[in-house]
Amino acid sequence: MIFSKTPYKNDGGEVNRKLPCILIFLLLAIVPPAAASVVQVTNDSAINSYPFWSPDGRHIVFTSYDDGAAVLRVIERDREIREQTATNRSWEFAPFDPWSPDGKTLLFLSAEGDLWRMNPDGTGRVRLTEEGRVIPGLPLTGYGADWSADGKQIVYTSCLFENVALPDALTATTAVNVSGLRKDADIWVMDADGANKTRLTTGGDAWFPLWQPGGDLIAFLATRSGNQEVWVTDRDGRARQMTFSGGDVTEYAWSPDGDAVACVVASPPEEWPESSLRVVPLDGSGAERLTSGNWDQSPVWSPDGARIAFRSMSRNQAALWVMKSVGGDPEPLIPGDYMMHQWSPDGRGLAASDGDDIYLIAPDDPVMPGFEATRALAALFALALRPKE
Repeated sequence: MIFSKTPYKNDGGEVNRKLPCILIFLLLAIVPPAAASVVQVTNDSAINSYPFWSPDGRHIVFTSYDDGAAVLRVIERDREIREQTATNRSWEFAPFDPWSPDGKTLLFLSAEGDLWRMNPDGTGRVRLTEEGRVIPGLPLTGYGADWSADGKQIVYTSCLFENVALPDALTATTAVNVSGLRKDADIWVMDADGANKTRLTTGGDAWFPLWQPGGDLIAFLATRSGNQEVWVTDRDGRARQMTFSGGDVTEYAWSPDGDAVACVVASPPEEWPESSLRVVPLDGSGAERLTSGNWDQSPVWSPDGARIAFRSMSRNQAALWVMKSVGGDPEPLIPGDYMMHQWSPDGRGLAASDGDDIYLIAPDDPVMPGFEATRALAALFALALRPKE
């Protein structure tokens, strides 16, 4: 949706405030009940991706790539003030949620594949791993780090083999063949200051670690049972299998209460190819299939656990969808190539990227369809009509 940055004026040079009202009426007349309002937050030459809300919902941190380098930037939610957090042109990025639970610290990766921490304003940089090999190279999916609920520890992946071409792969300007990169990894835990590193898994088949919200368990993906499934372990390394999908779990997300995971299951080779969404309780029993017959991915729980937003690669009505976490019919949220979506802490909207810029998405109110869209569109027009300071 495109809005003019210049207020409409009449012949006398005065702003014509009737026109926006008419436009709002016309737009709302064609907005479907499941539509959403979108606000573009970034608009520059950089490639902006991986948006993550701060715990208090006041800021969004994202990775910005431009001119051969990547940095973390922080946006204030309302005023759209951008702050570059890097001190020099290098590689600093976070394909995982970098915020500590208290919102005072950011985790990030360097081009060498090591973990660092810093304050959101870019000060207080501390290197946490030396030759940690937290990522194997590109793609980055499934590797990284996560904070414990109390903020005292960090779980992370450490690859078993050094890929000397990693910095070159990250800074390449042409296509890179990553088939030769070794991706074997194990799960480690360390204190928030980098001390007391402890290896939790062995064998090199563990990745995508996520700490249980409010709990002591750590989930991860592993192929030790044949298929790729979700496993959980305690801080002492005692692990058990959580999902028994019959296919391969390609990604997952903890429910806010830590009692279940939503996961994406790719069908086995002998079945019709699809990737479906399922919700699996912590004890592994009573898995609920939410979708089937499509290519659905990236499930993200709303903060209250009532809804799951996801991206569909096969449905023809929208790119992002939302549905109740207990099942039901999915509803289209917004068309377009939006991805990397994250609910705001208050559950009133999402931040997402289209692979180029960052956007805020406000779904319609589920009780009064169109109400949120009305308010969001009115706010957008009010912003467009506001004189420059």
